[in-house]
Amino acid sequence: MPGAAVGVIVGGEVRYLRGFGVKELGGTQPVTPDTLLMIGSITKPMTTMMAAALIDAGALRWDTRLIDLLPQFAAGYRSMTERLTVRDAFCNCSGLPGRDVERYFKSGKLTPEDVLTELAGIRPVAPRGERFLYSNPLIAVGGYAAAAGAGGALEDIGSAYDAAMQKRVFDPIGLSRSTFDPETVRTDGDFAVPHAVDLSGELQRIPLKAEHGVLCPVRPAGGLWSTAREMARFVQTELAGGVAPDGRRMVSTANLATTWAPGVAVPNLYGGPPKMAASMSHYGLGWMSGEYRGLRVISHSGGTTGFSARVAFLPAADLGVAILSNASSLPGALAFTFAVQFRLFELVFDQPAEIDAELAALVQARSASRPELSPSIDPAAVAPYLGRYTEQTLGEVMITWRADRLFLDTGELASELRARAVDGPSASVYLLNDPPLSFYSDTYGGTLSFTSATGKPRMTLTIPDNPTGPEQIYVFEKLEHGE
Repeated sequence: MPGAAVGVIVGGEVRYLRGFGVKELGGTQPVTPDTLLMIGSITKPMTTMMAAALIDAGALRWDTRLIDLLPQFAAGYRSMTERLTVRDAFCNCSGLPGRDVERYFKSGKLTPEDVLTELAGIRPVAPRGERFLYSNPLIAVGGYAAAAGAGGALEDIGSAYDAAMQKRVFDPIGLSRSTFDPETVRTDGDFAVPHAVDLSGELQRIPLKAEHGVLCPVRPAGGLWSTAREMARFVQTELAGGVAPDGRRMVSTANLATTWAPGVAVPNLYGGPPKMAASMSHYGLGWMSGEYRGLRVISHSGGTTGFSARVAFLPAADLGVAILSNASSLPGALAFTFAVQFRLFELVFDQPAEIDAELAALVQARSASRPELSPSIDPAAVAPYLGRYTEQTLGEVMITWRADRLFLDTGELASELRARAVDGPSASVYLLNDPPLSFYSDTYGGTLSFTSATGKPRMTLTIPDNPTGPEQIYVFEKLEHGE
C-alpha cells in the first residue's frame, strides 16, 4: 500500500484527519488529507444522493421509468426496458447481469451514450429482487436518468450528469475539489498515482489513462476523484440526515433514508469474517446495510483499477469513517480499508482487537493460493495463434510475441499472458498477468485459451460466475491479413 488518507467523524464533527505514505511507489511526495484519489463505487451513493435531491425538487420519482427520462435506453428485452425504474437502476437487484469486461477491452472507446444501450438484449438471470447482481452500467444509467430529469441534454448526458452532481451534491456540501474530469486532476497536481498487483502479487503503477478509459463512460457508478477531507464532509452530511456541514439542508431525511433501506440480500462477497459479512448483509439504493454488534451500519467500498476506498457510518452512534488509498487488489488493499473501519469500531466500543489478525489470515491464505506461473512459453506452440482477433462485443485485440513473452493488446490496455506451471511451456490456457486486465484472472479466475479445431484459430475468454453475473464466454475469431 503506497499511501492512504483517513477521516473520522464523531458527533457531527471531523475528529481525525490524516494522510499516510506516498503518492507513488518509490516516491517521496506524501499523501495528505487533501490529495486527490479515486473513490470508485463510493460514487454510487453520492449519485443516489443526487437523485434523492432531485426527487425532493419534483424532477423525478423513484418509480419514474428510465425510458421516460432516457428514450434511447434499452436493457434486457423490450418488456423489461419498458418497466425498469430509477429505483431498479440503483438496487443491484434488477435480475440483469453487469458486463464490465467490455469497458476494459474497449477502454477509451466508449461514451456515456453507449452505456445507455449496453445491456440491450442481455438475458435476465433472476427475477427482480431475488439475486444480488452488481451492475455498474445499470447504476450509471440511473445517474444519467436523474441528470436527464434535471433538464440535462440527452445528446451529452455525461456532461449533464457532471453538472447535476455539481449543483445538487458538490456545491451544497462544499466539495470544491471533487471532480470527474481527468484534466482537472492533472492541472491540480496534488493527486496520487494508482497501483495494482500482477498475478505474482507484485505492486505495479497503473497509467491514469487506464482509470479514465474504463470508468469515464460509467462515472455515476465509480468515476469520482475526491479527498479524505471532502469525503469526510460527505459522511457528515449523511449522518446529519441530509444537512450539509454549513447547516443547510440539501436533501430530505426521508429520501436519504430511502437510499439506506435494506433491499436484496448480499452474500459474503469477500469471504471475510462473520462481523464483516454481517455489516453488509443487504443492498439498498447505492448503499450496503447491515449491523455491527446490534448497531446499524451503512457502508460502501470503492475499487478501481488502481485505487481502493471505503466509507462506513453508524447513524445511532453518530460515527463515520472515510478511507482512501492508492492501491487496488483483492484481498490486500480491500482488507486494509476494512481493517481501518473495524479497528475504529473496536476502539470506540472498547472491543477486543480481533480484526487485524482475522484479515491478515485472509490475505495470507489468498497469497498462498496464487497459482505458480510457468517461467516460459514454447514459442512454437503459440506461433499459429499470433495475430489479430475480433469478437462481436469486445471488439478487436492483438496477440503478439515480443521479448520471449506472449501478450494480449486491446489497443489502450495490454497484459502479458502467463501459463500455470502445472500446464508447462506448451500450455493452451493462459492467465492475464498485468493490471488492470489481471483483475479478471486474479479475482474471478478468468482464462484465455486457443484452439484450431475448425481449421481456423480461435481464442476464448472465459470469466467464471462472479458477483456481476453468471459465467461469461467470449469467442474471438482470428482475422486474416487485410480483414
